[in-house]
Amino acid sequence: MDRLTTTPVWRFPAARTLLLDSGMRVKLVDMPGRFIASVAVVVDLPTEVETPDVEGVVAAYATMMLSDAPHARADLVSEVAKAGGMITTRCSHRGPVVVADCPMSELPSLFRALVPMLMRFEPTARSFDKLRRRIAAERVFEASDPAGLANKLLNESVLEPASRYSRPLGGSEAAWRHLTLDDVAELFETRVGPQRMTLIVVGDLGMLDAAKAAAEAFGGYPAQGRLPVADRPPVPDGTPRLLCRPGPGGPQTRLMLGCFGIDRLDPRWPSARAAAELLGAGPDSLLNVEVRGRLGLSYGIEARFLPFHAGGVFVVHGAVDGARSEHAAAAILRTLHGMCRGAVDTERFARVRSRMVGSAPEIYESALAVAHQYVELVSCGIHESFIDEHLNRLGSLGVDQMVTDFRSIIDPDSLHVVAVGRFDPDVPTLAGSVLSGLERG
Repeated sequence: MDRLTTTPVWRFPAARTLLLDSGMRVKLVDMPGRFIASVAVVVDLPTEVETPDVEGVVAAYATMMLSDAPHARADLVSEVAKAGGMITTRCSHRGPVVVADCPMSELPSLFRALVPMLMRFEPTARSFDKLRRRIAAERVFEASDPAGLANKLLNESVLEPASRYSRPLGGSEAAWRHLTLDDVAELFETRVGPQRMTLIVVGDLGMLDAAKAAAEAFGGYPAQGRLPVADRPPVPDGTPRLLCRPGPGGPQTRLMLGCFGIDRLDPRWPSARAAAELLGAGPDSLLNVEVRGRLGLSYGIEARFLPFHAGGVFVVHGAVDGARSEHAAAAILRTLHGMCRGAVDTERFARVRSRMVGSAPEIYESALAVAHQYVELVSCGIHESFIDEHLNRLGSLGVDQMVTDFRSIIDPDSLHVVAVGRFDPDVPTLAGSVLSGLERG
């Protein structure tokens, strides 16, 4: 074959990993031609460090490390912003993440702006009180938002009550009655240090020496001997139940059906992703063809496997016609049962598999997408070679193997069901179905 017409095999961009004298890990990912650097800092601080009376303190730190950082009012951030840069933070149950971007030429300035944010923490009462008011508002909104309430109820039902993953990341109303500014400051003093951080830099590294810039900015700080925190994996509650709440009214009911799932390192993960794509990843997916197209009961149904660092949650969700929400639930269960029986068109499966594998180069075309993927991998302790291995396994996956694996993960008759809005499990439509026999709560 002519080498000029040979399509090169795509690979997920690899990282060069360094360890600074401060203990901070650095992952440098070279993507030529990407002149905007995407930067992330993953802080290994799982919510497992929280005791019940201070739940929400990790998320509070993630918010306040930005709002109270000295650079929030300094010229450094202003200069980065003028050059088109940005710094923000977010948090998951695995810990805080700082996300930033800027032109590659401004990378040293961005690092200098991040130093006081990461290496020092000087929280203010004003910022803490503002956050307390925001959390209170979020809890009020959550109670009146069908999607938010359904998601909260499903997590509480699927996951063991003792699991931190089953409760709101930002903390409960009860916890915030006890949480103090000193608790947030103590968390930083006792649990946070550069050796618990991983810096990720993605962009055209040929433009400057990113390793040198990182060492000059984040090196030289004493490694403070912070011990790693063991994150207790979430476990399933084990008792499928039906939770119905009236919701705020209106013509729609928010339906969620789910159960405990698997994580990325489970050998069945390619099958799980392919099955979710077939079931509910667009208007031509099986659930949408049935519930939206044939029955006209919803504008869209989505099916997803949401992985944690260990285990995860499988969920099917969508807003459905409240007057016929029971019919929508029955249709979802029929479709899931069909998948378990192998009622999958082989040509449709081949198209979906080809699309999932073939879209990877486009998905990871940007430095931002690659940086976000590295955040997920680092947070879960997974090497970047996983992406290529996963795509290879997905490309060789057969429909029979997918059905077998899906059936071993999901039992449609053992799903937790949440309905926020109109829903009557005693209607004749559901007579004799698993929904009519679920424990109710």
